[in-house]
Amino acid sequence: MLPPPITVLAWMPDMDQPPLTVSRMLTAWTFDPVMVIPVVVAAGLYLWGVRILRRRGDAWPPSRTAYWFFGLVLVFVATSSALGVYDRTLFVVPAIQHMLLQMIAPVGLAMGAPITLAMRTFPVEWRRVVLAVVHSGPVRFIGRPGVAFALFAITQFAFYYTPLYEASLRNVWLHDFSHVHFVLVGFLFYWALLGVDPVPHRPPFFFKFMLVLALAPMHILLGIPIMLMNDVLAEGFYLEVARSWGPTLLDDQSVGGGVLWGFGDVAAAALISAFVVQWYRSDERDARRTDRALDRQYGSGPTMPPWWLEPEQADRPTPPREA
Repeated sequence: MLPPPITVLAWMPDMDQPPLTVSRMLTAWTFDPVMVIPVVVAAGLYLWGVRILRRRGDAWPPSRTAYWFFGLVLVFVATSSALGVYDRTLFVVPAIQHMLLQMIAPVGLAMGAPITLAMRTFPVEWRRVVLAVVHSGPVRFIGRPGVAFALFAITQFAFYYTPLYEASLRNVWLHDFSHVHFVLVGFLFYWALLGVDPVPHRPPFFFKFMLVLALAPMHILLGIPIMLMNDVLAEGFYLEVARSWGPTLLDDQSVGGGVLWGFGDVAAAALISAFVVQWYRSDERDARRTDRALDRQYGSGPTMPPWWLEPEQADRPTPPREA
């Protein structure tokens, strides 16, 4: 007698999901171990590192801890709340998931500076391993902001405009892998862009700012064509779901395309504002650094006024040099 076929890798469409109401948004939860366990482990390891620093009497900015847990909470909400329950029922739901996992949550994770925390708490041997990985050939390549941006952009277009999207709806492992991939690609981009942690490349600020500006047209090119499509992405799967409530398949997809466009632009605008502030603060730090250098060289007393503020000095003849 032949053994039964193995179906653990495949999902059957959800036929019996109730309508998505406000109540369901607040009360529907699912707990996928592939997503929940890494979040719990990442939270525990981070707190363990902060505790080690405090026991030594070293300071760790509370803002970094807040950023880290902000990112982890967003990953948990995106995959375990009602978004995780309905992410194979409505197109708009995985679109929201995608934006949270790749655009928003990785910002908090990168700002949490986990590599810096590891370098300050790991034993010396492990620190050398971390530095070796950061400065290895593959990481130096994908850690270039331009390369990280290319991966960040290509990932999104490849997911929606190839059979990958429908495959992720039908295969449990590919579904989970896509979520993990979004987080990792987003973290790589913001890690290389923000430079809070040790990075192999630190390009000019203007170049990084231009990459942030490029996020807006990228999401226009991603979302608007999906909004205007006359064909339904993964139509075969959604017809098997046979959802009897909510918008039509095309209307649902149109709203999801609008989410990919608008959500991306809002996130890009927030990043642009943050970069303007960072640039301004960078200029302030450079000015203070220059002032301290001048004080060390000439003393902290009144500085000699520049020649253009003393026009009468400019009219005086230059004294002849002594032979």
